[in-house]
Amino acid sequence: LIAEQGIDGVSSREVARAAGQKNHSALNYHFGSFDGAVEAIIELRVEALNQRREAAIADLRQRELAPAVRDWVRLMLEPLADELLKEPDERLYLNLLSQLMSRRHWRQLFLFNRARSAALRDVSNALREQLLESFDQRAVDQRLQLLGTHILASITQWDDELRAGDIPANAAAHKQRIEALLDYLCGALCAPTTSVD
Repeated sequence: LIAEQGIDGVSSREVARAAGQKNHSALNYHFGSFDGAVEAIIELRVEALNQRREAAIADLRQRELAPAVRDWVRLMLEPLADELLKEPDERLYLNLLSQLMSRRHWRQLFLFNRARSAALRDVSNALREQLLESFDQRAVDQRLQLLGTHILASITQWDDELRAGDIPANAAAHKQRIEALLDYLCGALCAPTTSVD
């Protein structure tokens, strides 16, 4: 319903009706509120992404060479981007994420959600440490915020383009899109700062 009508266009009553509930307050009964239902969706979807990132972090840390910026950015991007390899009905979460991040109330709910990825925070912290070797705290914070925004915007754009048939859906094209985006993101993260007088 959220994918079809938008997060602000769906009522608790419509959700209850679609779930076959005659009691229109069923959503509030089970989740406490509409926000609680959205949090439950986030928790459900974030779990698999967390597990994948945690396993990848463990692999990176066992390597002989220290992980590079590109390795950490890949861990931010790839698990979420790989959701695009699923069937359209199985990747509706990407549409929800796009909506959550475009509205202040929902963005705050997502960013401060108790299920927000601990693994993603670990990746961000590792990336922050590496970037602080070259940039001040303010620049690093700005760049990391832009990184997350660009990743989400790119993936949701790809989702729209895949649904419209505008870009190829095969694994090779998907991999090429990821590598091209990684080139761009790493270049942006590591670009020299411009001093402003």
